[in-house]
Amino acid sequence: MSLVKRPNRDRRTGMTIVELLVVLGVMAILLGIAATAVKNGTRGKKQREAARQVNAFIASAQARAMELGRPVGIEIVRSVFDSNNNGVVDVATDTGLSNAGLMMFMVETPPPYAGDEYNSALTFSETSGVITLTDNNTQFTASSVLFATGNPVEVRLNYRGPRYQATVTNNSPLTLTFNRPAHDHSIFNSSVPVQIFSRPVRNSVPPLQLPTDMCIDLSCSGEGVSGNEFTNWNVYNTYNSGTNPIDGNEPIRITFSPSGNIHRIYPDGRNERYPHGNVHLLVGKYDYALNALDVMGTNGLNDVTAFPSSGTPVNYESFINATDTPTNLADGTAMWVSINYQTGQVTTTRNRYIGPGYAYASTTTPTKNQEILLLSREFATSVLTVQGEGNQ
Repeated sequence: MSLVKRPNRDRRTGMTIVELLVVLGVMAILLGIAATAVKNGTRGKKQREAARQVNAFIASAQARAMELGRPVGIEIVRSVFDSNNNGVVDVATDTGLSNAGLMMFMVETPPPYAGDEYNSALTFSETSGVITLTDNNTQFTASSVLFATGNPVEVRLNYRGPRYQATVTNNSPLTLTFNRPAHDHSIFNSSVPVQIFSRPVRNSVPPLQLPTDMCIDLSCSGEGVSGNEFTNWNVYNTYNSGTNPIDGNEPIRITFSPSGNIHRIYPDGRNERYPHGNVHLLVGKYDYALNALDVMGTNGLNDVTAFPSSGTPVNYESFINATDTPTNLADGTAMWVSINYQTGQVTTTRNRYIGPGYAYASTTTPTKNQEILLLSREFATSVLTVQGEGNQ
């Protein structure tokens, strides 16, 4: 058999230039889609995490109130440093952003104080609707260290019935006074046992420190759909009078009853009131919060006259334009943490996106400013999950 030698043929493998260009084009498209997805997924990630932590901290306060059977709440501390330690706002020396909260503490109402003996009672007297309770039998001597003269407290008589808002007019011997409500016709003896409920104080639960560069923007936070009661210039205007003024830098406290609903609101850390509507806290960037130390003595969002560095008049109306100074109210990645004052339900939603082409219903600046707040909070109230127009 003869062997025939066949010539070797070169076999070449690979891609043509056209095929390579097609592959590179497909890869470029896929990388573009992936980059967009990553960008959208990480956009506002810090704000979402900060809002989640605030939400969880509020829920833990509500759970503790249910466990203890007495009011527990949160305290939002303003980020301001009293440089000269004089206890009042001083634009020349104080530093920080008084309308930004970086830290939250948990506070709780101490157990009621009913005296030093098992049968302790206060002497009851009433003149023209003003009720006075006095420790004539020295059975409440511990009050000298528990309460300060002038402090507001709540009292309940005979271990039942309503709580009355009273004032400690003297702590040694203990003397409490309050006005009897017009509809109250309760009958009390000359000597009556009393339960005294003091103001909430910080407990041992570790405080919440918000993530880096994040804050609770108090200039946009408050009750209802358009209130900004937590901004420090409103606090300053409301309470900066009399012999015991408030400087506007006091912390904000919100307490919850054992059933979870909002029990009381302390807009200045001292005075208390019942809630008038749902509470909305805006969580955003610290750099976008307003430095309001230079606007003390004014009121309303439209009265922010200038930033300390620029001296250029600004207001919330101009903040919806991306070319202007950015603020959390105009930031679509900011988050609202909202608390239903009746049920205690806590929801977290994105801020409503307001574009530069937005048309206002009115041309006056104060109305425009309040309209932005109203739109943002209505959106926060209507949306129960972290989605919506804020993603635009």
